[in-house]
Amino acid sequence: MAHPPGFDPIPLEDYDALLLSTKEQFDKYWPKAKGLVEKCIKRSMHGEITADDIYTLALQGKFYVFVVKNDKCISPDVKLVVVLEIVQYPRLPAMNILALGGSDLDFFFEKFWKRLCGWAYMNGVRAIEGWVSPAMERVISRYGFNHVYTHMRFNLTEA
Repeated sequence: MAHPPGFDPIPLEDYDALLLSTKEQFDKYWPKAKGLVEKCIKRSMHGEITADDIYTLALQGKFYVFVVKNDKCISPDVKLVVVLEIVQYPRLPAMNILALGGSDLDFFFEKFWKRLCGWAYMNGVRAIEGWVSPAMERVISRYGFNHVYTHMRFNLTEA
């Protein structure tokens, strides 16, 4: 696809990762991040949660929202969003990747994954996992995630 004259794409190197931790940060970055989360929810989830639920629970400190953002644009741009939740197993403090949406995952994984893992480890987490669709399983297996369980569901509203 050709870009219009004068179009100057922002280099991926100009993006940085940020854990949204204040209402001001959410106000600044959530409008762009929400669209990425909604695409993920529509594609991969089955009515468990909405983007508005994520927003509310993240502001309450129950979810963690990381964005890969750029402030050098007219309005802040968000290329990637990762939503994490604590999973407290009796013997394994873990985080679940609740949602992952956006673009340029390979580039940003290389640039930021070790930093995210370091943050998680310093906060007591010893594993990062994801309950994912087969398509997402193929994607994240490239990054060292291993198949552990098969998650199945019996829907009582359809029984």
